[in-house]
Amino acid sequence: MSAFELRGGVLHCEDVPLPDIAAAVGTPVYVYSTAAMRSNVRALRDAMSELGDPLIAYAVKANPNAAVLATLAGEGAGADIVSGGELLRARAAGIPADKIVFAGVGKTRDEMHVALQAGICQFNLESGDEAETLSEDAASMGREAPVGFRVNPDVEPGTHAKISTGAATSKFARGR
Repeated sequence: MSAFELRGGVLHCEDVPLPDIAAAVGTPVYVYSTAAMRSNVRALRDAMSELGDPLIAYAVKANPNAAVLATLAGEGAGADIVSGGELLRARAAGIPADKIVFAGVGKTRDEMHVALQAGICQFNLESGDEAETLSEDAASMGREAPVGFRVNPDVEPGTHAKISTGAATSKFARGR
């Protein structure tokens, strides 16, 4: 059974007719299926079961809705964040710090400091400058920062310029 299906010409989410939701709260409204989210996390985890217990990290920027994050946290999912605000949202939703990866360009020193204090799983660094900033802060705290590096291979994929991120001329090629 799909989480969203037509029944007698009326679209339902799980067992709730969407017109009932619209009548109760007005429109526009976003409707999410907890069952579908849980099912998708379980299916992904099952598909990767041979890898042991890999971190499944939801990109919070895709939808920072607290209920969505809490549902995913309940299934053991982590979070891929790009800001201090997203760190706070993920933690408030019940995602443990050790299941949070901090990616994205433009991390501030303060954001990295808070994430380091929280004990996140990993920082994905975008530049040498960012690595130096994080290293200085970690050293001042007597900590090691778990990191991964985004490497630009300088490859032109021949696709649309707005989605080509591997070339030296892309927005991700800045920094040292």
